[in-house]
Amino acid sequence: MPRRAEALGALNPQQQQQIIHDEHPRMIGVQNELLETSVSEQLSPLAGFLVRTLNRCGPLTLKALAEAVRQEPFGNPLRSSKGGGASVSGGSVNEAVKQVSSPIPLPVTAPSDIVTDAAIKEIMTRLLLHRVVQHDPSSSTYSVALGYGLFLRTLFPVVVQFFQRNFGETGVTILMVFYQLAVVPWEAALRLATERRPALGEALRHCAREMEKLGLIEFLPDKLPGQAATASPSNAGSGTRIEGPGETVAADACLQELCRLHVPNILFEMLRDAIHRHLLAERFADGSGSNGGGSVASAIVEAFTASARCRRFSERVSGFPAARPPSSASMPLRALLREVPHPEPTVTEVLNRMCRAEGDNIMSCGGGAGVDALEGPYRFRYDAAVEAMQRDCCERMVFARHGVLGVRLIKLLLQHHHMEDRMLAEEAIATLPRTREVLHAMMRDGYVRQQEVPKTSTLTDRLPKNSIFLWGCNMESDLLPTVRLQVAMALRLTITRLAMERNNGVGPGTAMPTPMNIVASATATINGDVHPTGGSYESKHAVAALESSATALMDMMLVLDFY
Repeated sequence: MPRRAEALGALNPQQQQQIIHDEHPRMIGVQNELLETSVSEQLSPLAGFLVRTLNRCGPLTLKALAEAVRQEPFGNPLRSSKGGGASVSGGSVNEAVKQVSSPIPLPVTAPSDIVTDAAIKEIMTRLLLHRVVQHDPSSSTYSVALGYGLFLRTLFPVVVQFFQRNFGETGVTILMVFYQLAVVPWEAALRLATERRPALGEALRHCAREMEKLGLIEFLPDKLPGQAATASPSNAGSGTRIEGPGETVAADACLQELCRLHVPNILFEMLRDAIHRHLLAERFADGSGSNGGGSVASAIVEAFTASARCRRFSERVSGFPAARPPSSASMPLRALLREVPHPEPTVTEVLNRMCRAEGDNIMSCGGGAGVDALEGPYRFRYDAAVEAMQRDCCERMVFARHGVLGVRLIKLLLQHHHMEDRMLAEEAIATLPRTREVLHAMMRDGYVRQQEVPKTSTLTDRLPKNSIFLWGCNMESDLLPTVRLQVAMALRLTITRLAMERNNGVGPGTAMPTPMNIVASATATINGDVHPTGGSYESKHAVAALESSATALMDMMLVLDFY
């Protein structure tokens, strides 16, 4: 979706979201289910139910949302009592509010409607702080910020993995403070991180300065993100000032210090990391023989991407953060040679490869024809790099379902657009029956399509023998949407299976400290859940395998939907 933002830039957020929903309804539905599941597990069942209501009904005012929640008979946390009754009783509502841990002081004998309103206001404030929900001041309505919610809730284990790889244990400790509190004064965040890991006190301060230097922390000089919930006309006059649990701050004293994670800059740093680890390591690992082409390519890309750090990108699609510009700033060859600590012949050789199709055209040269063409200026193309990584993700999915022959056929169709099955079999070095079998299987999956081309211009009583049937594949309209949907569905099933295995077997605290275990342990601490500490050897291996699969699918989802 963010990749289509340039074509939708002239539309307002409501029109953009409507077009996206019309074109990919199944994709949106699966992503909504992913977000609802994550919010229910990480925040509370009532929070997940509110997100589900907003997904089903669209933007709502706070009053309309409360009314819709009261009228929903199925799966409603406010209607569920221990006895399984369907009617709203004061006891069941109070039990639901106790699970929310609301700081709003209410008498024990308060009517159920007041208790329900207080619980909804509390949860909406928390969802606003965690950027799962966004507020439109012009219409006083609330809607789901799908991109921010997926990134900060569902895909957060890969964010933990990135911080673990680049900042170590200190970076993960600071990151988890923001995961739990969302918005917190900067000094308070450092104090909480130091209290959790006293032995890393000075290292935490150094890591915090590095994160602030890279722009991974966003300071909020204005009012709190959650204040829109209390200042909106829907709850005006209630006399209740809402603050999230564990997030109560002295607003007058700490207003200039409030901060949160800067999602666009974090996404940009994760994109840089993915380009270096995946794209350059695979394409340019042996680009210059013994001179180390991989290190040269990494140094070249680093020279271009370093200038774009800490840049605040504007949001392009409603609910999704912008992660990158189309290309980097231009740089002439002489300036680039001063930045890259490698011999000039090696740099120019790798640079020329990056400008050609064999290097996915991830570099563009602005020089014209002639002797001075190699002088540049050069630009690093983020869009070409992302497209190359997306092709790799699609090829991995095709390989998992249709093997090596399926990948060969997809590459041929992407290169030549339309081909006959006989020609495809000849080029792919496979038998015609096997080629046709794989082509029809990929057509059922939605990877390829078949087009009839008549041999003559006579359209009446045209028989199949009088036509040629060509196979085709388009990256934007066929392959990419199908793979995105399959990755989202596979991730949803994997997360569900992982939750079942953890409930029945191994808790997050008993396995190795993987990113998913770190997030699960923090979620259990917030909700006060108790996970089983036992588990057989087989169940531990099942949890580890599911965590590995979920992490790989999350990496693919980042490349396909966010970069």
